[in-house]
Amino acid sequence: MTDITPIFNGILKSHEAPPLSNRSFSVDNLDDFLQEAYKISYLSTAQPRRHLIRSAHNGQRSRPLSDREREEIDAQMKQMLRTLNGSIRNMADAEQVRHETALTLINKKYGRGLNLARAWAAGGGPSSKSAEHVAAEESETTISTHRESILWFLRQRLQECVEAQQNMMEIRITREMEKSRSVLAKAQGPDIASLRSTYESSSLADYKATASSQAVSQEAAPSYDPAEGLTQEQVQMFEQDNKEMLKHYESTLDQVRTVQKSLIEISELQTQLVDNLATQSAHIDSLVADSMHTTENVGGGNKQLKKATQKPSPAKYTFFATRVPRRHPSILARPCSFACKLHGLTQHRASVSRVKSLAKQMSPPSATSFTTDVVPQAPEDPLFGLMRAYKADQDPNKVDLGIGAYRDDNAKPWVLPVVKKADEILRNDPELNHEYAPIAGIPSFTSKAAELILGGADSPAIKEKRVTSIQTISGTGAVHLGALFLSRFYPGTRKVYLSNPTWANHNQIFTNVGIPITQYPYFSKETKGLDFEGMKSALLGAPDRSIILLHACAHNPTGVDPTLAQWKEIAAIMRQKRHFPFFDTAYQGFASGDLSKDNAAVRYFVEQGFELVVAQSFAKNFGLYGERAGCFHVVTSPAPDAENTITRIASQLAILQRSEISNPPLYGARIASTVMNDASLFAEWEDNLRTMSGRIISMRKTLRSKLEELGTPGTWNHITDQIGMFSFTGLTEAQVLKIREDAHIYMTKNGRISMAGLNTKNVDYVAKAIDKVVREVQ
Repeated sequence: MTDITPIFNGILKSHEAPPLSNRSFSVDNLDDFLQEAYKISYLSTAQPRRHLIRSAHNGQRSRPLSDREREEIDAQMKQMLRTLNGSIRNMADAEQVRHETALTLINKKYGRGLNLARAWAAGGGPSSKSAEHVAAEESETTISTHRESILWFLRQRLQECVEAQQNMMEIRITREMEKSRSVLAKAQGPDIASLRSTYESSSLADYKATASSQAVSQEAAPSYDPAEGLTQEQVQMFEQDNKEMLKHYESTLDQVRTVQKSLIEISELQTQLVDNLATQSAHIDSLVADSMHTTENVGGGNKQLKKATQKPSPAKYTFFATRVPRRHPSILARPCSFACKLHGLTQHRASVSRVKSLAKQMSPPSATSFTTDVVPQAPEDPLFGLMRAYKADQDPNKVDLGIGAYRDDNAKPWVLPVVKKADEILRNDPELNHEYAPIAGIPSFTSKAAELILGGADSPAIKEKRVTSIQTISGTGAVHLGALFLSRFYPGTRKVYLSNPTWANHNQIFTNVGIPITQYPYFSKETKGLDFEGMKSALLGAPDRSIILLHACAHNPTGVDPTLAQWKEIAAIMRQKRHFPFFDTAYQGFASGDLSKDNAAVRYFVEQGFELVVAQSFAKNFGLYGERAGCFHVVTSPAPDAENTITRIASQLAILQRSEISNPPLYGARIASTVMNDASLFAEWEDNLRTMSGRIISMRKTLRSKLEELGTPGTWNHITDQIGMFSFTGLTEAQVLKIREDAHIYMTKNGRISMAGLNTKNVDYVAKAIDKVVREVQ
């Protein structure tokens, strides 16, 4: 571009204007547009700094760039070109907006109002422009033209950079093609097709398209064919080279697989080595212990020999005459001192520790995320551990008084006759299938279960449609679902009060759902009955609206139930404190033989208008222990919107059930439903209940009678005062362990016995064993 500055200065001088040569140039004095233009021009044409050039020449012998360094330079170049291209586009857009805005402002300034009137008065038409208007437009056009020329200059420089980048890439591709022709470089050259694809997909095309769209004509780059100019023999040679390369890569892959197998075998050998080292460590410990023991024995023997040598005896001379020479070790050597022993033991332990450390380092890393420190071993369930110990016991007189399942007089499981009939009916039903049950369970089962516990179809809760029922995994599932529901939705004090003692699983269930646990007194060790005053005091002292878990009948494990009058006092306190009753009923009909009598507490609370929940099990009263038939009921308070409330509660219970078990099991519920919906089968079921409860009551009387006949220390009337399957005998843990060891009678450590485990054949044996242990162990 021609430098017109001297010509311009000459014109200025002829008009007696000062020239511009003495004015200092500064980019900071320019407007924003020119400042940005200078920045772009500098970036696109910048040369290396002189001190960098000097340092490059003054340094050691230069080395060629690696492929990775070249790729980094290419990437930086592409990024810089993209940035410059974007900056130029932004400048062009900004200039267009500025130009249009300037013209609009000029038209507004000179083309309306008084100026239009002046133009019309001067004889001009409506489109005539004043001299000021024309001068302003010409000035703006000059500025716009100047800036367009600057943009053209920047686009030209950008195009030159793009072409330089393109030439560099073509040179690299050509070099790679030449390199690939050499057999020596066949395993080192990159994939030419991939490199060409990368080049073609680069942003160079974008730069070209941008320059073309801005009226910069640029001839398209010629296509490049790697096979162009090659003979047929050269192409075949390249194909052969490629096949050999593929074979080489496949061979390398096989070697990698072989190494992988070897590493696995090494890992297994390391594991065996660790086990062997652990075994050796145990053997070393044993040898050290034996050595210490031998040292003590030798020391003792030396002392005895010294004493013998001090006695006057002919053997003394014989002994000295036959001494072993000093140069050989003697059995009479001075024994090692304690410090010596301790030092040797310390050295041994350090060696063992070092061996274990090395073994740990050589062993492969753990394949599990659930290591011992993350998931420790949980203790065995006490009740099922007791059952396992009983089964392992080979004594012919062993007695199982631990498990909570009914046994007949021959100590055998008893399938209720009515259950056999219901099972027969179901098996002969041609319509029976194994489809999914509804989320809430079998309606014919849940509706009858609600009537059974709430007092029949005439129950106020059922008549007013303020109860919802959902089938569960027996009583455990019912308690869990209730605890989960309360943990999510109960607005009162989310703390549950459990009786002391209670069924052990209550603690774990409520803990798992995050509800804190507190206990209220229940069993009196002095009277072996109900601690009613302690219970009332705890309920009165509990925070308002606490959750109180109550055993509806046949309290587990004590067998102690409140009387109906005491239940009414409990209800009055809970009404006063606005506590929330949570009933757990697992023994309805089994406790007394009367279904109506065993649900008296629940019926009374419902009649009093309490809002409550009930967990109901059919394991004991139907003998369906393994079928897991149960139900959970929610009864809401009497209110105009009670039906709407219970509908909302039912919807949330269904959501919880769906995520817990999805659908409840069918068969046990079908058996119970068949019995409860048939009048004759229901009557037979009540008779079966009387049979079971009658035998339990008979065993209570017999055991008490025999203990009193034996004159066993203490009082035993509590055995018959208690009710249901279990009895709290009052035996201590020491007595329980002693009777298990001596008589092979198994019961829980708190002295609870299952009365169903007693029969006419073993009750005398059990009574004598209790009498014996009470007398011997205090």
